Amino acid sequence: MIGPTGADIVLWVHVLAATVWIGGQVVIALLVPLLRAEPALLAEAARRYAQLAWSAFAVLVMTGVINMHDAGIGIADLGSTSTGRTLGVKLVLVLVSGMAAAGHQVLSSRGRTSPMASAGLGGLSLLTAVAAALFGVVIAQS
Repeated sequence: MIGPTGADIVLWVHVLAATVWIGGQVVIALLVPLLRAEPALLAEAARRYAQLAWSAFAVLVMTGVINMHDAGIGIADLGSTSTGRTLGVKLVLVLVSGMAAAGHQVLSSRGRTSPMASAGLGGLSLLTAVAAALFGVVIAQS
């Protein structure tokens, strides 16, 4: 039997956190049309998910840094190696996902955005998170 290494466990936690970040966005997106008739319930579901989601995002960032270290990838590699450039794209996607989610949360909580703008920011966050996950698989396979 082969046991998991420390690096395996960190990667596993990274994947679990990505599952929460991405999967939760999908679930919330599917619930919005159903809960729109109950604004207080929708707001509470969004608030509770946000607590979990931002915790997962923090875990993603922390485990991502550890994964970079474990893979021997440094900041200098982001522009000088193919793996580094791929990681650079992933980092930009993660940044856009987080910023779009934060913008969506802030604007939605203030009620100062149209449903279309809110959906656009939420969709951008989800799309870039899914793309970042793909680039993570590509890096892991290299």
